[in-house]
Amino acid sequence: MGVEEKNGPGYVVRGEGVPVLMLPGMEGCKEFWRNQLEGLSHRYRVVACDLARRRPALSSTMSDYAADALRIMDSLGLEKAIVVGESFGGMVAQQLAIAHRERVLALVLCNTMDRQRRGGFGLNMFTLATLVHQFAFLPFLSEAQRKRLLGWVGKHRGFIMDPSPGNADLVEYILEYGTACGPGCYLDRMIAAGKIRFTDRLESISVPTLVLRGVEDRLVSPGTAVELAGRIPGAQTALIDGGGHCCPHTVPRATNEAILRWLERVGY
Repeated sequence: MGVEEKNGPGYVVRGEGVPVLMLPGMEGCKEFWRNQLEGLSHRYRVVACDLARRRPALSSTMSDYAADALRIMDSLGLEKAIVVGESFGGMVAQQLAIAHRERVLALVLCNTMDRQRRGGFGLNMFTLATLVHQFAFLPFLSEAQRKRLLGWVGKHRGFIMDPSPGNADLVEYILEYGTACGPGCYLDRMIAAGKIRFTDRLESISVPTLVLRGVEDRLVSPGTAVELAGRIPGAQTALIDGGGHCCPHTVPRATNEAILRWLERVGY
């Protein structure tokens, strides 16, 4: 018998069991989690979400995005869920765990941060490769040229790319979904992200927490992940060898195994 799947406005649900709400990065597309829908739904009710598409407003905060995640949970009748967040989605997940702790069973924070940090930017190859990443979206380039550029970016660990074989899949995802939300949505998310200051509030997170990081991530430094885990009571860490900032997409098997092992250890 196949695993049941349900689609709705801004989400896709697959599987049965304890619900797992999955929040993507700043591009905001549920399709980021397609490997987790496949790899986790034999044990859990996996809910892969889009981020809310909002017009840019100086008043926007992470609370606005958390409210939309709660709206999806309410529409599905989910009182509580394990919350998994990648990058920007990890910031939304922190907001949920801090401000709506009664709705969160456990927390998985993937390649994210508690406040805005400079990361690996400086006079280095990461910065150069990140700049080249932006060139890949120039309108006069062919798709083949875009793919070659983004492949080079991955080789040099620029922006969100990594040198794993799965980077080719990430390139396909970015070319299809990376700009789908439009510049206004990106701007609004940047405004909200620029305001986060979770550092002194992390100690209030009372649910089991896993801080997961791709070893090749240059956007979120090792120190950021260590500090994030150290400030959350009882938090554990998992490192994904070969994966970068988007390791759930580029190294899905190892990422899924790490999440599954940890959830089993904490009783889910």
